Amino acid sequence: MSYSSSSASISPTTLPLAFRSEQISFGLLVLMMVFLPLSKAVVSVAEVLLLLTWLIGFSDSGIRLRRIAIWRSSPFLFFFPSFYLLMLLGMGYSADWEEGLQMLNRYHYLLTLPPVVATLSLSGRRMRTLFLAFALAQIPVALGVLYIVATGQELHHGTLHIPSPFHQRPRASLFLCFSLFILAEYLVAHYKSLNAESRTAMGLVVLLNLAALILMQGRIGQLGLVVLTPLFLLMYVYRKGPGLKKFVLAVLLIAGLGGAFYTLFDGVRRPFNEAAAEVQESRSGYPNSEPNYSSMGRRMAFYEVYWPLFIQNLGFGVGTGDLTREGKPLFAQQPHGITYDRPHNQFLEIGILLGLFGLFGFVLAWWGSVRAFGPAFRLLGYLFVALIFMSMWSDSTLATQGGVSFFMIFMALFMCRPVDDAGRTPWNLSRVGQTTVAKKLLELPETAKS
Repeated sequence: MSYSSSSASISPTTLPLAFRSEQISFGLLVLMMVFLPLSKAVVSVAEVLLLLTWLIGFSDSGIRLRRIAIWRSSPFLFFFPSFYLLMLLGMGYSADWEEGLQMLNRYHYLLTLPPVVATLSLSGRRMRTLFLAFALAQIPVALGVLYIVATGQELHHGTLHIPSPFHQRPRASLFLCFSLFILAEYLVAHYKSLNAESRTAMGLVVLLNLAALILMQGRIGQLGLVVLTPLFLLMYVYRKGPGLKKFVLAVLLIAGLGGAFYTLFDGVRRPFNEAAAEVQESRSGYPNSEPNYSSMGRRMAFYEVYWPLFIQNLGFGVGTGDLTREGKPLFAQQPHGITYDRPHNQFLEIGILLGLFGLFGFVLAWWGSVRAFGPAFRLLGYLFVALIFMSMWSDSTLATQGGVSFFMIFMALFMCRPVDDAGRTPWNLSRVGQTTVAKKLLELPETAKS
């Protein structure tokens, strides 16, 4: 009796618990963006869960058809995966397979993220949420910088309980720099719709991240701020006007902003003064093995050591896993006693590993991907590319998990074409991609109105 009455009370339109792969994938992307500057382990776990969730989505015919249609219409999504295949081919003539497998594991984001992230159903609002999640995640990093500076902790170590952003200064300064432009783009786009409290809060976050970037004394991030700020103003504020006038204005703004930062802030002035002194010392021959303690001097010495190795293996390089095997003996012959390290130039490193053939493949993959940026956030994507390009000339940006994941997550997002608020997609895919569950929901009278 009780069984029948309880069964009758259940609505015939009640749906079972649904696994929604698109929503879960978006949540995992948010997790990855938040922990990019905070924890490599969390990013790795979130990426594995994202791939598993994305694969589960293929069991729905609507999602499967939409993703296949996107792949067919978007060959640029496979540019970076194709370069990754070149790295696999480079394993064929590598002697050190252990390091080669480590390289493949580090660079696997190039293979997985573009065809996965770009096929998710992300609206413009969700994409902006992902960008803001990354920018706001810089707050604990900025607070860590302020704490270390205020307490006089040694810059490269921090404390056992508070890992120091200075330990990975090039990456941390890149993250802080780009977060400023994410926040600036959001304020320009939504300033009028924000209330006073939101404007104040966003302004304080911008000032906090800016203060951390200055105190960190990271040359790449500070140089990026000086160079990209005029570009941002010309892209988002002074859009109209003759090209020559805008070019002159950009040059004047770069000179003025750079001069102002250099004059006002010791945290900006000191690293560039040190760089200039290091260049002069390098020309004098480093009588006291100064490059061991000199950032710019070490980089110049790296170029002297690695350039002949690149020329000797100009066609196809030494192989994906043989950078240490071929490069380390060269440092034993270096006259200044410099210890072995990577080339600190991403283009030179790829050229050594895979030769001109691989270097051309990397540049082509990057250029083709930039050409395919979606219109919604294309200008912000151009600023990102300019910042990474500057970084790659003075650092092996992709040699760490933090650097390569930062590079590839944002490249994949900028290649997305976001679904608009009405649920339509600009890729002429409006007839595919609606899940079976969503179609059934729309047919129910209770949900049709909502």
